[in-house]
Order: sequence, then structure tokens, then C-alpha cells
Amino acid sequence: MSAPQKFRSAFNGFNREDVVHYLEYLNSKHTAQVNQLTSEADFLRSKLESLSPSQMQSDMIAALQQERDELRAQVEALQARCEELEQSQSTAAPVYSPAEELEVYRRAERTERAARERADLIYRQTNGILGEASVRVNDVATQVGPLAEQILVQLSQLQTTILAGKQSLQDAAVILSTLRSSEN
Repeated sequence: MSAPQKFRSAFNGFNREDVVHYLEYLNSKHTAQVNQLTSEADFLRSKLESLSPSQMQSDMIAALQQERDELRAQVEALQARCEELEQSQSTAAPVYSPAEELEVYRRAERTERAARERADLIYRQTNGILGEASVRVNDVATQVGPLAEQILVQLSQLQTTILAGKQSLQDAAVILSTLRSSEN
């Protein structure tokens, strides 16, 4: 469904059908965006579970920053469109009867409230995911410390063993050379 570029003029303002179609278009567009964001959130959750903690944290931060920037751009575009509509509405003669205008206004308020509630929900879910990621990263950090110490001890033991083996091989080479020189 494409948005009308211009509203046709009616006797006392805009053509009612054009405005209704435009509002339906905005509503369906909003629903599609919400569905897209929901699927992206599901995708990000599945990706989150498959990532290592450090990779997970950096990827999540980058994704959240990108999503934040996209949402800001969308909000700015919607605010600009609202200002345009308010300006055009203030200069145009009323299209609806007072009862119809009140119903349209209430419907717009409900849509706006629902969008804010969805944005709040996404914000809380994102904060929850970030909190879980922080806990996981802290858990991994506490596990990595002792493991790193054990690895260092084992590497030190391996180095000592290799040096002892090297010394034994050198001693054996010296003994073999003395045996050979004593046979001649």
C-alpha cells in the first residue's frame, strides 16, 4: 500500500477518504515495523546465545547503538511529519464533524500509547539482555582467572621438563662422543 503524495481538496478541506487511507497506511506501516523489530529481537536473542562473552558484548553494543540510531531517525522523521500535518491541519478547514474528529483523535492517542508501550517493552527487554550478558561475562572472568594460573603453572612445568630433556640429550651426546674417541 503506498501513501498518497497529496490529499485531494474537498469542499471544506481534504478529502476524507484520502485522510482515512493515509491513516490506515501509517497504522499498517507501524505494525510492520513492530513485527520487524520483534523478529530482529528474536534473531538477536538466538545470536546472543551462540556468541562468546566478549564477542557477544561487543556485537550487542554495536547492534544496540545501530538500533538506537535507527529509532532516533524514525522518531525525528515522525516528529517532522507530525509538525507538517499539524501545520496543514491548522490552515485547513475541519474535515470531520466534531464527533468524528474526536474519534480520530482518540484512535491516534491509542496508537501512540501502544507504540510507547511497545518501545518501553523493547527497552526493558534490551536492558534485561544486557544485564544477563554482564552476569555471564563476569562469570567467565571469574572462571578464566584460576584457569589462566593453572595453565601458567603447567607451562612452567613443561618448560622445566623440556630443558631437563634437552640437558639429558646433550649429556648422552657427550658420553657417546667420549666412548667413540676411547675406542679409537
